[in-house]
Amino acid sequence: MVLLKWKSCITAITLTAISVTAWKSALAVSLYSLTDLGSLTGQPYSLASGINDLGEVTINSQYGSFFYSNGSLKTINPLPGDNQLAVTSINNLGQVVGNSVNRNQYTANNPFLYSNGITQPLPLQDAIPYAINDRTQVVGGAIKLGPFLYSDGIATSIGTPGNVAYSLNNLGQVVGVLSTNTAFLYQNGQTTNLGTLSGDVFSQANDINDLGQVVGYSGPNAFLYSSSTGLQNLGKLRPTDVFSLALGINNLGQVVGFSGTNNNYFAPDGNGLRAFLYSDNTLYDLNNLIAPGSEPGFTLTAASAINNNGQIVGRGAVNGELHAFLLTPILSASVAEPTSGVPILSFGAVVILFAAFKGKPHSRSAAIQQKLQVNKAIS
Repeated sequence: MVLLKWKSCITAITLTAISVTAWKSALAVSLYSLTDLGSLTGQPYSLASGINDLGEVTINSQYGSFFYSNGSLKTINPLPGDNQLAVTSINNLGQVVGNSVNRNQYTANNPFLYSNGITQPLPLQDAIPYAINDRTQVVGGAIKLGPFLYSDGIATSIGTPGNVAYSLNNLGQVVGVLSTNTAFLYQNGQTTNLGTLSGDVFSQANDINDLGQVVGYSGPNAFLYSSSTGLQNLGKLRPTDVFSLALGINNLGQVVGFSGTNNNYFAPDGNGLRAFLYSDNTLYDLNNLIAPGSEPGFTLTAASAINNNGQIVGRGAVNGELHAFLLTPILSASVAEPTSGVPILSFGAVVILFAAFKGKPHSRSAAIQQKLQVNKAIS
């Protein structure tokens, strides 16, 4: 059975908590204001799956999906005949992709493009679109085509069934995972197996920027890849953490994801999970970068995407609920260079339909799962 593979919120800190005298190797990074997007949905469960450079955000919740822009929330409707959907990606034109199903009479995944308030079907059968670029090219996974690239009204297979494409950049470079459970980079008609970090047996690529830098995870560690450096281990936030996953990257090379000990990635109490930012060769706990007085009570548990203005979206725990969040840079301050810390995650394409979140390996149980059959590699 295929599930959408997914492809956060803090305790407020005081100014003294960001005092330079308290740290070694202090670096200058932004502080952030936090917007609780989940409270706008009026639901106890929500998460943000994507953000564009205009600050427009896609949100999935327990009972629907939304488009956020300039403080307002619009509901994204499923395709006719369907009653449940998940949104996965948004481009700088405000176009959103996702898939919808009829949870009562499930037949197939129905991929769609949402634009200007209208949800329209994509000409693909039983497919899940995971990303859209500014050229309106879409990638994802389909039962018959395997990993696909949709461009100019035509869907083309770019690999064998069992492979899945999770992201692409504006140059048309595509990343994802092979049926061998290793990350790949597709460009100019050629697929390159990116392999794994030393000692690992699986990897997955989740995002790529316009410079060709790729992020994902290998074994229990988040990685950053470039053609000049190969796979780089980004490590973990804390010595006690057992895994880290990189989920998004912008054109400045800033990476977001999460690190922790709890494999219940959608726990409403946020136990053991912390959202991270990797910038200037340093891994930061985003919970330590929230401006004082900004939405106290949140714990940022995962960051899913970052735009080229440094805005970050994801999910976080607050008052026993899981809420989508938006972080916006407001100033720079000296903050501590964190320590990093090792066990096993395994690739699997089991994901929650309404979660729209990539990189949830080896999880076959989560609230409100909608299992969908795609192919062997993503089941």
